[in-house]
This record gives sequence, C-alpha cells and structure tokens, in this order.
Amino acid sequence: MDADYSIEIGPTADALEIPWKDPDGRVLYVDLRGDPGSLERNVERMPEAQQFPALRNFLIEMNSRCSPWQTAKCDVWAEAAEPEENVFGAQFSHGCYIDVVLAGEAAWLRDSLETHQRLARTAALQLDEDELEATAEIVVRRCYFHHSSGGRASGGTFWDTSDDGYCLTLFLTGYGASPEEAAECWARTLELASRCLLELTLHEGRAKLRELS
Repeated sequence: MDADYSIEIGPTADALEIPWKDPDGRVLYVDLRGDPGSLERNVERMPEAQQFPALRNFLIEMNSRCSPWQTAKCDVWAEAAEPEENVFGAQFSHGCYIDVVLAGEAAWLRDSLETHQRLARTAALQLDEDELEATAEIVVRRCYFHHSSGGRASGGTFWDTSDDGYCLTLFLTGYGASPEEAAECWARTLELASRCLLELTLHEGRAKLRELS
C-alpha cells in the first residue's frame, strides 16, 4: 500500500462542520452514535452502505459505543484508471473518502492538533507496510462542532456556540485489473484502516492521560 498523511488547516483549506447539510437541505449529517440501539438500522438506510457491505461494516465499527471515533461524512466512487497515473499500473480503481472525529471517551482530544497529527502519521506508516495494491491519504483538517441553535450561520442554520477542533479525512483507494478486483482491494483497505484507527486511538488516549497525571 502507498500511504501518506498531510495537514491542511490554512485559512483557505476545507474544514468540516458537525452537524452539516447541503445548501438544498436534501443531504445532511446523521449522528450514528446518538442512538446505539438504532446504529445498524440507520446505517442500513444509507444508499452507499446498502451497495457496499465493506462500507457498512466500517461505519458500524467506527460508530459503535466501544469505538473512540464517529463518522461524519462519506462518499464512494469507482472509475477506470490510467495505468501510468498510479504506482500499480492498474486499469481500475475503487475509492472513497470518510471524515472521522474523535468521540466518546476520546472526545476530549478533539482540540489537540498534536494528537491528530500523530494519529495520522502513525496510521499512514502502519498502512504503508501492507502489500495491498491500494493508496491511503490521511488528511488532518479543522472541524467546527456546533451546539444548539441561535447565533452562527452554517448553510442556513444558526448556532449558539461552536467548539474548534480537528478531524481526519481518509481517502482510501483500491486498484485492480478489473472493477471487481479493485472493489475487493478497496474493501480490504477499509478493514485495515478501521482496525488501525481503533487500536491507535486507544493507545493515544492512554498516553495522553499518563502525560497529564
């Protein structure tokens, strides 16, 4: 796997907002952790999760009560790839992006740029060791966590207060000689990324607590 990370937090860089909705209000944020008993049912309603079991499993794992993460936004695509444009010389690619933020007992680390940078760097190093014909780009971005309604405008909605923090955007792509092979490689990449993030965050939280004690 070809994996790397970057930090994009400049004044013109993209930032995530939670909750969010598109300007038309047709697509909007769903808090998959809000009701643990409805997690699987809410995931099943998502068209992308219905079409791609690997994404369904990723969303359920990352938003479960025992996970230190929650997802905020995602999209999936499949396309023909120019062999000279990827290091694997493959003809097809299957990819996605997924925004994730720290949650549950790890939510107190949301405003730590150092933590997010370390998580992104370590995850990229670990994923880079795998032999899959895939790429993983992990981007650290700003995230604004909005509360209640009242004073701040965001896509037509107003918020009383917002906490500044950070998120990770995962760009995961699998390659193959056929669309099916690329999709299978992408599915395995999702599985590896989920396992990696879950393990790393638990270690990171314990390390931070030791620093503060």
